[in-house]
Amino acid sequence: MKQKLFLLLFLFIGMATANASINKNGNLQTDTLKKGKNYILFNKSANIDEVSFSVNKKKESTLVIRYGYPNPGAPTNNINGAIQQSKTQYGEPEAIPVFDKIEIVSGKYENIKVEKENTLRNRFTFTDLQFPLHLKLTSGKETIEFELQEAGYWNMAIMLKKNN
Repeated sequence: MKQKLFLLLFLFIGMATANASINKNGNLQTDTLKKGKNYILFNKSANIDEVSFSVNKKKESTLVIRYGYPNPGAPTNNINGAIQQSKTQYGEPEAIPVFDKIEIVSGKYENIKVEKENTLRNRFTFTDLQFPLHLKLTSGKETIEFELQEAGYWNMAIMLKKNN
């Protein structure tokens, strides 16, 4: 019985060690949240609902991030539908979130352009990229860390959870 318990403990420690990697700075990095063929999503804060990546390798190296709230669904005739359409559900239009801190872990970008995409989202365009590009973005309490591993025209959508 003790041997089985020891073996299980040994396997558990071995799996936990195998699932961790050491990043370039020597810090322990846990498993990723999402890994694609050419990108890694390391972490995101709890209020970030959805993150999607796509790339067109035939175009110039650019990163376009759409960051904000999802579009409200089609209106319904019930009270719940009316509540979901309210401004407080998605935040005031003038309070669209922006990244107030952009940390470059590796790679680089030369220029950034911020535009209001619509009343719910901002668009950030990073140009003249050097890959792999590993960024940590902060917007108030929200953070996201990711790496793009190859050149191309990247589209990234970061959607916040709806406010309740």
